Amino acid sequence: MGRFDQNGKKRLKLKAGFETAFEKKLTAKMNTCNHAFLIDDDEMTNMINAQVIHLSQFATKVSTFNSAGEALANLIEIEKSEMNQFPAFIFLDIAMPGMDGWEFLDVLIKLPESILQKCNVVMVTSSINLFDIKKAKRYSVVKDYIIKPMDSKMLTALSSVKHEHFSISQSAVNAI
Repeated sequence: MGRFDQNGKKRLKLKAGFETAFEKKLTAKMNTCNHAFLIDDDEMTNMINAQVIHLSQFATKVSTFNSAGEALANLIEIEKSEMNQFPAFIFLDIAMPGMDGWEFLDVLIKLPESILQKCNVVMVTSSINLFDIKKAKRYSVVKDYIIKPMDSKMLTALSSVKHEHFSISQSAVNAI
């Protein structure tokens, strides 16, 4: 067996190390967007997802919100004064107290079309409910549906595809 024990422990460690190096190569110069929003009522989820986005170099700036209403107010302010700061990606949870993800989308789609064309919403949720997936697909601004947790491979997939139409991440397909 040489360098590997009978359980393959060293082999697994080497493989994991290889995957990390491979992922770093894939994401080394990603910087897909200038600004991304994370909207989730769970502060820990926002913290972890922000870290994944930073480490993957997916976005230059990440703004996190624990409430959809707060995020929406921020979007409206950006729309009025700093369009260059409007987020290219909005990562949105569905189930939140107060305004949920669906209510957020209902308000978002009323913004001018010129703004919506610059915006990609990605549902990041624990819901594997087919009804939720079909409902998300009805919103033209929703470009992808990701089952939590978010990881760098998902971001790599997002950055490598021009999102003109709805897609479902592999994690969502596997969960169904």
